[in-house]
Amino acid sequence: MDIIGSSIELTRIIFLLGAVLALLYKKRFGVTPGGIIVPGTLAGIVFSSFTAFLIVLASAGLCYGLYKVLFGSIALTRRWSSLVNVSISLVIGLALTVILDHTHQLSQELTMISFITPGLISIGARKYGFAKVMGGTLAVTAVCSAVAWFMALVLPYSMLTYLTVKLAGTTPLLLDNPYITLPISLLSAILVYYRFGIRGGGYLIAPFIAVVIFNSPIQALLLFAGVALSYLAVHTVQRFSMVIGLERFVLSLFCGYLVVTLMDFLAITFAIPGYTSAPLVLIITVAVLTNDLTLQPIKDSLAKGFMPTQIASYVTRLVI
Repeated sequence: MDIIGSSIELTRIIFLLGAVLALLYKKRFGVTPGGIIVPGTLAGIVFSSFTAFLIVLASAGLCYGLYKVLFGSIALTRRWSSLVNVSISLVIGLALTVILDHTHQLSQELTMISFITPGLISIGARKYGFAKVMGGTLAVTAVCSAVAWFMALVLPYSMLTYLTVKLAGTTPLLLDNPYITLPISLLSAILVYYRFGIRGGGYLIAPFIAVVIFNSPIQALLLFAGVALSYLAVHTVQRFSMVIGLERFVLSLFCGYLVVTLMDFLAITFAIPGYTSAPLVLIITVAVLTNDLTLQPIKDSLAKGFMPTQIASYVTRLVI
């Protein structure tokens, strides 16, 4: 069913459903099924290219094996272990894209997210065991895929394509030369953490923000205002509840969904110049930045984390 892969609305719903189910799976079985964003991402890949789906799963096994062989005997902290796993995953993803050209059926956005998916699975496998994590990942992904199929069958076509049709005239959010911009983004995040011990606002989102800033300053201002509102919302919820850890990140994803959807409607209504649309990556951007601002001192998070990685990505964007 082509609508599952082409509908912005359905893509976002399944992605958020995957996050909720991953959280519930973790609470019920004590195992994170590959990371909060993994099941929804894999469900999207399944409907776009089953071959790519199998390659991503195989890459997860390869990433985990390489990590065990190369770094298994080194006492790395949780954050350094995550950075190493994501680095291995990115290298594998870029290499396989060149060798196999397996992502030709995926959107660029889904391709970029699939580059870190094996690393996220490997991070969980290091803690809980590869079989348990992969089993949970496949189970939650299967449920997401079944729900997507059901929704595509029973919901009106117009309900699932309103935003998709209205945003058809906007420019998709695409990276130029991702083989350069993504490694530089990850290297910047690693250097920031090494120098300041600060999370740099995600591993690979800085290049996408740089594209938004370059193409549409108005959209960039809306995005940053949305991050601020998302932070205030999550911070307020935390003051009156025990929302922490994965629950906080899932809440941040929903805030990101509301922010980006509102931006889309504003773009439709007022025709924002240079507006770039994306089903998922801007939602992840809002969620990651919100999460980092919540976990770290705001001044340090912005000055020592976000700004250095963003400047590096923006300069790279200008040069290439």
